[in-house]
Amino acid sequence: MHFPIKQSELMSELVAKVRGLSELLCAAISPEETFLVPASDDIFADIPPTRLLRVSEGQVDYVLNGKRVMHFEEGDLLGLPRSLNLPQGQFSCKAPITVIAYERDALMAAVNADLKSQRNWAYYLLCNLSLYELAFTQELRAEFQPAAGFMHYRTGETIIQQGDSAHKVYTLLEGAADAVCDGVTVGEIHANEIFGALAVFTRQPRMASVIATSDCTVLAVRKEEFITLIEHQPQICLGLIEEMAAKINQLNTQLLQLKTPKTA
Repeated sequence: MHFPIKQSELMSELVAKVRGLSELLCAAISPEETFLVPASDDIFADIPPTRLLRVSEGQVDYVLNGKRVMHFEEGDLLGLPRSLNLPQGQFSCKAPITVIAYERDALMAAVNADLKSQRNWAYYLLCNLSLYELAFTQELRAEFQPAAGFMHYRTGETIIQQGDSAHKVYTLLEGAADAVCDGVTVGEIHANEIFGALAVFTRQPRMASVIATSDCTVLAVRKEEFITLIEHQPQICLGLIEEMAAKINQLNTQLLQLKTPKTA
C-alpha cells in the first residue's frame, strides 16, 4: 500500500505496520480460495460483500471520483472501505491479478478469540481508517476534510489534559507515556496502544492526563469518526472495554492505597 504522491517516512512506517498486521490477522484463518482476477475497473463488482481479498500477485489501484488515491500490492488486504463507512470508490487493476479470498465472518471470529487479537484488530482498523482518510485528504482536498492526523510530542509534554472534554481518540505509534491522575502516575502507555477512548464512550471529562515520557508520535482520530467505526465494527469494543476495565481497576487500587493510612 502506498500513495500516488510522495509520502513521509512516518506514513511509510505506518503502512509497513498495517501490512504486517494484515499478515498476522490472515494467518489465523483459512482462505476460501485463490483465484485470478482479470483486468477490471471494479474487481469487487461480482464479489460478495462478505469477502475480503488479499493481493497475492499484481497491483491494484483504489479510485475515488475518477482519481487514483491509493496503490496496493502483494500482501495488502482489500475491501475495508465497505466495512469502515468510508467514501465508496473502486478497486481496479490494469492487468490480471491473483488474490486470496477470506470470509469476513471467519476473520471476525478469529479477532474475537482473545484479547491480543482484539487489540490487533482495533489497532489495524484505526490505522487503516487514518491511512484512507489521509489519502483522500491529499487527493480530494475540496471534497474531503481530514479526520485524522499525526501529532508529535517531546518528553514531558502533555498529550491529554485531565478534566478536558474528549474530542479525539489516540493511537501511540512511537514512544511511551504515563497516565497521571491528580499528580499521581496511575498507568503506562506503550507503542501500538489505543488511549483516550474511555471519555469518548462515557462522554465525561478526561479522568487523567497523558504525559509523554519519551518523544512520542501519536495518531489522532476525531471522536465522531471513532464512534462511526465502532458502530460499523462493534467487535473492536470488546478488547477496548476489557482493557479499560483493567485500567480502571488499577486506578481504583492505587487511589485506595493512597487514601489508606500507613501503619508503623
